[in-house]
Amino acid sequence: MSIRSLIFKALAAVALVFAVATPAAAAPPAGMIQINYHRVDGNYDNWGTHLWKSPNMPVEGVEWPTPMPPSGKNAFGVYWVRSEDEFSNKAKTKMTVNYIIHKGDIKEQGGKDMAFDGLAHKEIWVYEGDRTIYFSLDEVKAAHSDIK
Repeated sequence: MSIRSLIFKALAAVALVFAVATPAAAAPPAGMIQINYHRVDGNYDNWGTHLWKSPNMPVEGVEWPTPMPPSGKNAFGVYWVRSEDEFSNKAKTKMTVNYIIHKGDIKEQGGKDMAFDGLAHKEIWVYEGDRTIYFSLDEVKAAHSDIK
């Protein structure tokens, strides 16, 4: 086997590793809200999010029996992305993002309705079994040493 052939095979192997690697967590696109969710067991089957804006107005296409499935998966876990316009009031002075991450009737974060200010924070980080809403990956990493 020639050196050229060996180099080509080595480069192909490196490219394959990068192609199948899980992408790192990235900030949401402009105009979007993102909820990131981490489960210790890595099993996200049938987990979704219920979303509504205040006062109790459902986000289009999301009902309790059919929660929004994850938009994607990254190194942290799964995430959901929605347009911030779905949560803002007409004057765009308030943007309460209400959510419950759930699997059937099993609710995350203590089973409570959760909310955050979408004007102040475009994304949040949720760790399985922890009621805290984290506003950065660094915050959740500081609280949970198993997050790399």
